[in-house]
Amino acid sequence: MIDPQAQLKPYLKLLGLVILLGVAVAVMTFAFMVIVHQGTALLWETAAEELGLDLRLFTVLVCTFGGLLVGLLVKHFGDHSGIFAEVMQEFGKTGRFDYRNAPGIVITALVSLIAGASLGPEAPLADASGGLGTWLADRLKLNEQETRSVGYSGVSAMLASFITSPIGGPLLGLESAQGGTGGLAMYFWVLFPSMLASAVATVVFVLLSGTFFETLYRFPAYAPRLVDLAFAAPLGFVGGVTGILFMLSLRRLQQLFQPLKDRLVWRGVIGGLGMGIIGALLPLTLFSGESETADLITHAAQIGVVMLIVLAIAKLFATSLLLATGWKGGYIFPIMFASAALGLALNQLFPGIPVAVAVAATMAGALVAVLKAPLFAVLFTMVLVQQETAAVVAVAVVTSALLTALIALRSAQQSAKQAAPLSGNE
Repeated sequence: MIDPQAQLKPYLKLLGLVILLGVAVAVMTFAFMVIVHQGTALLWETAAEELGLDLRLFTVLVCTFGGLLVGLLVKHFGDHSGIFAEVMQEFGKTGRFDYRNAPGIVITALVSLIAGASLGPEAPLADASGGLGTWLADRLKLNEQETRSVGYSGVSAMLASFITSPIGGPLLGLESAQGGTGGLAMYFWVLFPSMLASAVATVVFVLLSGTFFETLYRFPAYAPRLVDLAFAAPLGFVGGVTGILFMLSLRRLQQLFQPLKDRLVWRGVIGGLGMGIIGALLPLTLFSGESETADLITHAAQIGVVMLIVLAIAKLFATSLLLATGWKGGYIFPIMFASAALGLALNQLFPGIPVAVAVAATMAGALVAVLKAPLFAVLFTMVLVQQETAAVVAVAVVTSALLTALIALRSAQQSAKQAAPLSGNE
């Protein structure tokens, strides 16, 4: 767990740097969340009440105008990817975050989220916090390994602030940023600095906000049963399919809007208009889905099976449409919303499956499929739901992870077969 070639004094300086970075990231994350919360309340509550417009018309107007602003901002700052998985994959290869793009992504994300986007805050914050770490490393002329460590620590501190847990951030960073440090040195250069930054960020964020990230979704009393482990596998499969279909939808829509790569304003407006129409017809699809998922759970019986499935599909489409048209934000909470809706629908179709099991297993399966991070999927799902569902969450995560890996393997084999004739012709 210790790198024998590392020098003690520079390493201690590195740990001191990540402590300061943890403080800065916690403050930045808190400020971002406050701006989003206050801006959303001002626009969707105060302004909406003052204008007195029909809520459906107001939704279409706000989202469309938001799309116009997003398009203008993307045109000004550049059309850079703000998708979490792509950002982390690039970091895994290079060990760096491109901090030059971070300010534009953060500003565009603020407009996107306040305008009602079906997106979450984690992706732009990852860009900003990881970018801050890389920027500090450049200013201090750190070497490649140290630069990677500080970048990891920045993202980990943000995620730790986000869920007020010093463990989740390092786990997701390690699992999602494939490449770079491996073996026992991973602990020394990645895990230790990340956990230190995350611990500091967690405490600072709690001091600023006054609260821990509490269990969001509560279900009727549930005690684990062996039969529920059998239910968890197909539920995890459903969640995995949900996540895979979302990623396929996102890629397809990105290809569809490729001809508009030079029409950034029009592209943003199209995304906003689409979100506005969906939000006007199905208001629960607006915003990240964090609090809206609680509404689903509370009113699932009144909503009904068909509408729960419609809401899930609409949420996934709205999120992928926005990301494909240049809006900035994350997809973790929208995925949680959609998978929870499907889990609730399955609970109504098969009442023998406890609602806690149906929702927790489906959510965990979906999260694995989109993030390719099984350990983080377990931890994050357990932050959202009651602890008694831990066993079914574990089974669902394994099922979805195996499904995702199998599909990736099949895809790689097909690509190799298609490339083989081309190689032979050469």
